[in-house]
Amino acid sequence: MPYTGRDIALFVIAFFFPPIAVWIRRGICSTDFLINVCLTCLGAIPGIIHAFYIVHKYNDYFEDIESGGLEYQPVPTHAQDSVSYGATNNA
Repeated sequence: MPYTGRDIALFVIAFFFPPIAVWIRRGICSTDFLINVCLTCLGAIPGIIHAFYIVHKYNDYFEDIESGGLEYQPVPTHAQDSVSYGATNNA
């Protein structure tokens, strides 16, 4: 899954200041931000792992199925009229 320059910058921020990266990605009034603050208070490593997860999960190329992020192509339902095998000479 490709990452934009913003995502890479958020990964760097998440390594040094995990709650700030989650705040930028999800907002200050989100449960993800509060979870990350609690995990960072328990130790730096759990906060960093959670911040990396949030930045990865909500990156700019995330396709949400419920909001129509995927496009489906129709499958042909009609059968061919005739099938020909080999070469034909229409001379």
